[in-house]
Amino acid sequence: MARAARNCPTLLVYGHYDVVPATLADGWLTDPFEPIEKHGRIYARGATDDKGQLFIHVKALEAYLNNGGAPVNVKFLLEGEEEVSSPNLRPFIEQHLDLLKADVCVISDSSMARIEEPAITHSLRGMTYIEVEVQGPTDDLHSGFWGGATHNPALALVEILGKLYAPDATIAVPGFYDDVVAAHR
Repeated sequence: MARAARNCPTLLVYGHYDVVPATLADGWLTDPFEPIEKHGRIYARGATDDKGQLFIHVKALEAYLNNGGAPVNVKFLLEGEEEVSSPNLRPFIEQHLDLLKADVCVISDSSMARIEEPAITHSLRGMTYIEVEVQGPTDDLHSGFWGGATHNPALALVEILGKLYAPDATIAVPGFYDDVVAAHR
């Protein structure tokens, strides 16, 4: 943590440095983990998700520290498990709430439409993993005997998936919104 002053606000910067595995067979023209510069751009695994964004924050803080100090207190939370759903992040946060206390949190794990057009993303959505398993007969069933009497597993799957969303495009899973804070518009 770089300390500005006791009465200054505290900024928490979150980011991740892990990436999804990659090989040349995935379509890379060069080693994905060796950065190269082409036409003024850096190409490397994680350069835009999320190592580049993290580096910008580190270099900005470095510039402040080399020129008299930062106008705010700065903390970094750098994670290495984001690409596998962060299994240890919540326990870490719960155990270190005092260490992570801040006035504002900045997450730069988002994108811009064009380099000339910076973007400020004010919220991000989470994700949910769901596994749906449908079982049916182990053998083919003759439609003359069984058609209509036995529910088709493919049809059952479509029906189950169709019930995940309400007609207004909200999620219809009971309890899904229980801990969601309503958006203010």
